[in-house]
Amino acid sequence: MKRLIVLLIVIAGGLAAAAFAVPSNAATVNGASISQQQLNSDLNAIAGSPEYQCFLNAQEAVATGGQSALPSITGAGQSDGSGSHPTVTTSFASTYLDTAIGHQLILELAAKRHLQVTAQEISTAHAALVNQVTAYLQEVSSSSTFSCGSITAQAVLASMPGSFIASNVRFDATVGVLEENVAGIGSSDADLERYFNANAAQFDTACFTVAEYSSQSDAAAAVAQVAAGTPFAQVAAAATGGGPQGCDILYGVAAELPSGTNLESLPLNTVSSPIAENGSYLVIEITKRTPTRFAKAKPEVESAVQNAGATKARTEVDAAEKAADVWVNARYGTWVPAQSEILPPTSPSTADLLNRSSSGSGTAASRAATPATGQTP
Repeated sequence: MKRLIVLLIVIAGGLAAAAFAVPSNAATVNGASISQQQLNSDLNAIAGSPEYQCFLNAQEAVATGGQSALPSITGAGQSDGSGSHPTVTTSFASTYLDTAIGHQLILELAAKRHLQVTAQEISTAHAALVNQVTAYLQEVSSSSTFSCGSITAQAVLASMPGSFIASNVRFDATVGVLEENVAGIGSSDADLERYFNANAAQFDTACFTVAEYSSQSDAAAAVAQVAAGTPFAQVAAAATGGGPQGCDILYGVAAELPSGTNLESLPLNTVSSPIAENGSYLVIEITKRTPTRFAKAKPEVESAVQNAGATKARTEVDAAEKAADVWVNARYGTWVPAQSEILPPTSPSTADLLNRSSSGSGTAASRAATPATGQTP
């Protein structure tokens, strides 16, 4: 568990004054350094971007079903928006440093396999990041407890330094290449096309009719109506948002649904069983399927291959975390190998406080937090 302590981290302009008192590294991972300067730069950028903070909170809300929130980011001694040199809480700083350590371990695994990303893979990863941020913002847009309002993915990314976004896009691309390699398939166009040819049907372009219901019983009643002879198009037209939904690559649609739905195996012109999705229940019918060219399906093929390698990659990362030689600057806490995380200090060191008189303010509730996944820090 990550205990939230109000240890104030010196950021940006205050860094030079504090440099003599602390090590220059925030952490080392198998001898590789995560510099204090880089960590402070990242934290400063996050603390100064309400848009990015809202995205991180949206991500956490979706991931936990709204059951938990991120630690407070802004530390004591300064109110939000009051100018330069913001401070952050130890809980958030430690959690973010956890993320940076995880990133370094993944980059090391990719290097051991001699994996490199291409310009095209970086471009694909950037587009995927925009789509991911958009999806999280849309997911919380109708929430009664948390929303980012009208913020767009473009505004979120534009609020952060270009180097920060570029670094994370490259990391995302590296994760994808690692997953493809671990899956035993590879990441070259030839590798992906071989996989596509062996599994072409799941990448068909399919046309869908969908009906959405607020309860499972209503969805089951719709299925029963179709079984009794009523055309699904007629049933769907009476449902919320029901009717033809256009055509898309089958794998991409199926990947958005809960595991075990098996949409790929649904026969043409046959309604599915009710599918639970974000508090609603969907009934789906595929009205048409046609083969898709590899060039068009390539993003979905990459996603399928990465998903095939994701579990194996996670196992490798977990093993690497437990075996890693990790040192963490004591101001952020202590690395616990068995849990592969940083345990923040039980109390702030007076020497580490930027505003010593404010050391008792700004504390948030204790929680286990992951402000950034491996895909989007």
